Amino acid sequence: MTRIPFRRIFWLGAAGILILAALVGIAAVVGGDFSDTDARILITLAALLYAGGAGLAGLALAERRPGRALGWLVAAASPIGLSLMLWAIWGFMDEGDNEPQFKLAWSAVLVLLAGLIATSGLLLARRRPLLMLAGTSGVLAGLAASLSIAGVWSGSSSDALLKTLAALWILAALAYFLVPILGRFSSATAVKPEIRVLAELNGVELVATRSQNGLDLRLAPGERLQLRRRI
Repeated sequence: MTRIPFRRIFWLGAAGILILAALVGIAAVVGGDFSDTDARILITLAALLYAGGAGLAGLALAERRPGRALGWLVAAASPIGLSLMLWAIWGFMDEGDNEPQFKLAWSAVLVLLAGLIATSGLLLARRRPLLMLAGTSGVLAGLAASLSIAGVWSGSSSDALLKTLAALWILAALAYFLVPILGRFSSATAVKPEIRVLAELNGVELVATRSQNGLDLRLAPGERLQLRRRI
């Protein structure tokens, strides 16, 4: 009952954010001055879309049995991550990139990215093998995000760490995008719905099927179907 309103609210909000971002960009172009405040407004709108998408994916997953706890966790982390991002964008306008608030903001971005990959991957998976693949992408994204956060806070930029992070993010993205691709492939190659032949006359068959292409006939008590040739 609540999933459709949440989706409508999100998409209406997303449309409003995009319109507002376009207006800010047009005003900056027409005015000939793209100020620091304009940039912060656009980044704020992007953060709202980003955190809102992660929160909506979490709420959608929370309504399903597999991954329900993960869905609630991501949905709860979304407003916290948004608050940290807004704090870094607006709270400390003259601080450097190495300050703790910016590290917290980048940590929030990475956590929400891993959560978004994990939740949306599970939402896209329709079959058990694809659920395992989606779970693998979520695990890889979580590991990559954890190492990335450790690198942000430690300030390490060694070649070994960067190569490991690149490999993990690439594998996570590969597993994630394979979920909808293989889902489409399996749907396209799915077997036809099982049918049962009830009668046959001159090559014309009357069959019972679970396909949506058939007719749903309502017979009165005592009535039966009869296949006959018109004379």
